[in-house]
Amino acid sequence: MRRLNRRDRKERTSGENRSSELPRDSKLTAEIDDIANIGDRRKLQRADTEVKEVVSKATQTDIRNIMLIDQGRCPVCASRTENFLFTMVCPSCGWFRREIPNRGSAIVHLTDGTPIECDYVHHGQRDEFLAIRDGVVISELMRPEVKRIDYVWADGELDEARALVRRLKSGVCSWCQTDLTDTPDDEHREDYVAFGTMQERYIFCTEKCQRAFRRHYPARVHRNCYEVDCNQCNLCVKRYDTQGFKRNILT
Repeated sequence: MRRLNRRDRKERTSGENRSSELPRDSKLTAEIDDIANIGDRRKLQRADTEVKEVVSKATQTDIRNIMLIDQGRCPVCASRTENFLFTMVCPSCGWFRREIPNRGSAIVHLTDGTPIECDYVHHGQRDEFLAIRDGVVISELMRPEVKRIDYVWADGELDEARALVRRLKSGVCSWCQTDLTDTPDDEHREDYVAFGTMQERYIFCTEKCQRAFRRHYPARVHRNCYEVDCNQCNLCVKRYDTQGFKRNILT
């Protein structure tokens, strides 16, 4: 009897340990529950390894796409894109990315004339539309039901966006955020610095702003980006063509 009680306690303890190791999620699939109940942890470990590999590959893909878009290239075919106020279009393959109102809303017009007002409209891969309001899906619509979608921009949001685009096209100082057109070109300075793994470019309206930026954001010692020639350095991922760039060595 003592041996049986000891065995019962051992099985109960091992069962509690297994349950404590499992993630507390009410939406676990029945297959994972079955695997956990029979104690086959190897399958769970293999699945966990596969998930980590998939996430790692997806992260690399995201970084690649962001770098391509940042350099004016299409993430699908790598062709050069055309930029508009709120839209980026690839003439080669038809890929596009558009901005939606940050403070406005959206109105979905159905084919029967019924309008649905919401904050955001998500276009799914199955060609369905999710109308979202206050963080909740209020309607799921298939493509044949939708006639058009209107985006309602808040007062002043378009003007602010246009002003921002003008500033970005003309260039702004990376330190004081003033337009570079307000200062002579011969006073402008630039730095290529990698605070992380990626090379970044910073433009300044005067040497004074460049000095202030360098004091506030010192480069890593082993890289010494403010003094080393980028063309002779391989300690970061290069994003810009720095041939002919002459580093401004401050004393």
